[in-house]
Amino acid sequence: MSNRPKRYDANLPRNLTFRKTKQIYSWRNPVTGQEISLGKIPRKDAVAQAIEANSYIEQNYLPSALLDRLKETPDFTVSKWLERYDVILGRRSLKPSTMKIRSNQLLTIQSEFGRMAMTSITTRDIAVFLESYVQCGKHSMAVALRSLLMDVFREAVVEGIIDRNPVEPTRTPSPEVRRERLSLEQFLAIRKAAESMGGWLQNAMNIGLLTGQRREDVTRMKFSAIKDGRLFVTQSKTGHKLAMPLDLELKELGMSLELIVDECRKITHRIV
Repeated sequence: MSNRPKRYDANLPRNLTFRKTKQIYSWRNPVTGQEISLGKIPRKDAVAQAIEANSYIEQNYLPSALLDRLKETPDFTVSKWLERYDVILGRRSLKPSTMKIRSNQLLTIQSEFGRMAMTSITTRDIAVFLESYVQCGKHSMAVALRSLLMDVFREAVVEGIIDRNPVEPTRTPSPEVRRERLSLEQFLAIRKAAESMGGWLQNAMNIGLLTGQRREDVTRMKFSAIKDGRLFVTQSKTGHKLAMPLDLELKELGMSLELIVDECRKITHRIV
């Protein structure tokens, strides 16, 4: 029985083979299939020549069908414009969380329209794209993507890439509202149930109800931010600064901001 052939040397570049019987290196042209002998040369020289030849083939040869497709590729595609838009977006000093959301949305837009020319995008293209999300029940996503698309193409108009914004005539999808307002009775029932978790949670709920601030902003409130009878708050999402008077009250529940703050002092060194 003859010996089994030894495996191909996976450490060699593509198309390069070492013929052990003749102790020579050979390179196969991937286009024509022709094998060219490199002779008995050092391994490093054979590797260098093979890499150079492979690079030349990759840069100078394209299958005709692919070549035809590339010839049809427009000069200024949506993908190319999105690279420029990403720079514009970066200058707006958006929060990291917002930038992450925008980046994911831009990837969705690029996946759908990336290879299309900016000038070829029609209102119909945008409408069909948005409708696909509406039909899946993703109304909020459709609204967000339309808003971003509006800005993407508006900036393109500003820079003279296109003459009109194809998004403007489209209908803004109506977001599907799934949340309901919390009634006062429901709030009081929840606050009652929160007794088992300690007074801090009830105080936090009272402050949130009385001031109307976001959860993140309530948790960041400090006693040191109280000056001249006012509680100063810098909203984490918008950066807006507020000065709420301590005599702010909710008569239906018979509580004021000052009373709630006093309750907080009995429990912790922070307001919440």
